[in-house]
Amino acid sequence: MFHGWWIVATSFVGAGVGMGIGGVGLGVFVEPMTEDLGWSRAAMAGVFIIRAIVMAVLGPILGPIVDKRMGAQTLYVAGGFIAGASIIMLARVDTIWQFYILFGVGWSVGQLAFGGNLLTGPIVAKWFVRKRGRAMGMYTMGIPVGSIVFVPINIFLVTTFGWETSWIILGVTTWILTIPLALFTMRRQPEDIGLHPDGDSDADYERAASQPSGTTAVLHRIDWTLSQALRTPTLYVLLLAFLFMGMAMGIFTIHQIPAITDKGYSLGVAGMVSITLSSCSLMVKPIVGFLSERVPPRFLASVCFTLGASSLVVLGLADTLYLLFLFAVLYGFGAGAAAVFQNIIWADYYGRKHLGAIRGMIAPITAMGGGISPFIAGWMFDRTGSYDTILFTMGAGAFVSAGLMLLARPPRTRIEELQPTSETQMSGNNA
Repeated sequence: MFHGWWIVATSFVGAGVGMGIGGVGLGVFVEPMTEDLGWSRAAMAGVFIIRAIVMAVLGPILGPIVDKRMGAQTLYVAGGFIAGASIIMLARVDTIWQFYILFGVGWSVGQLAFGGNLLTGPIVAKWFVRKRGRAMGMYTMGIPVGSIVFVPINIFLVTTFGWETSWIILGVTTWILTIPLALFTMRRQPEDIGLHPDGDSDADYERAASQPSGTTAVLHRIDWTLSQALRTPTLYVLLLAFLFMGMAMGIFTIHQIPAITDKGYSLGVAGMVSITLSSCSLMVKPIVGFLSERVPPRFLASVCFTLGASSLVVLGLADTLYLLFLFAVLYGFGAGAAAVFQNIIWADYYGRKHLGAIRGMIAPITAMGGGISPFIAGWMFDRTGSYDTILFTMGAGAFVSAGLMLLARPPRTRIEELQPTSETQMSGNNA
């Protein structure tokens, strides 16, 4: 089997652990921890601002490491260890600043390295070109699988053992699922072990390079440097589109379960809605992945973002089970595809070689957006007793992101303007 599929599998597991334990799964801990420790929801959600700051600071630092030969394996293994140790220590937390340090800093550093798009997205992109869409679809399936698996597990653990013991169990689980797998499988790119992207033979690789298809970067195998990418208007259009969509999705990292239970529904109903949402997200990822190899992904992204925006409005209006599950379906099929498009489009538009540096440089902005929106949602709930206003506001932003995706055409430049730069840099590196 082509080793790239082991990279997909390892990234799949990291995405699942990251989302299932430290993403949507954290919502299960909101009510028991705030009630036992006397915290407000805004205070607890403030941890996502800490996470955003951590990611903003580390993104430009860790991004270039991803492009180094041993960078991927080192980051993934270290991240798994740090994340597991951090949440094990959450069992002893009794003040909000301890929670901020252990989860906001410790877990965030670890998840950024093993389960975030900063590492696994660019690494998967380095292993695939023609089959990039299906690879991204399969890898990002780990995100909803993590929710499907861990939300009910977290509910069982918290209701059976309490939130303190649950953190210890989940920390050990993080170690078991991330560290051994990465040690054996995680590698930077196929060329490091004598292979070509997509598992092509030498002849197939040369043939694909001479008869390209797809978007500009895939067409000509162009590898934009960070400085070149920063001079293209397309980068900023994409950045705004993913920022607005990320802010809309960010409120569900911690408030998805509470937003449902606060409408008068039980934790069990909230869990079923979450599983439905994640199941739809699971189904849509491979579909849009395959389609993006044949249809410009920005068009697909615009459609999906429109569905995701609609889902927030539906949840704000939801006063029946029908509307709750309609929200789950729309959000799952819409916003659930966002991670696929983000990983495909950046790689298609700007190439493989410097992708870690490019993604690392823009990470601070997207991280701050995803970190601020959960805090704003918690603050508005503490003031109004409802999430509806923030849902409508973020839904409007998501509609804007759908429109921006239509404007995000592949960056245009003459091939000869880029290739000499790459060759010059290569010569300088060899020297």
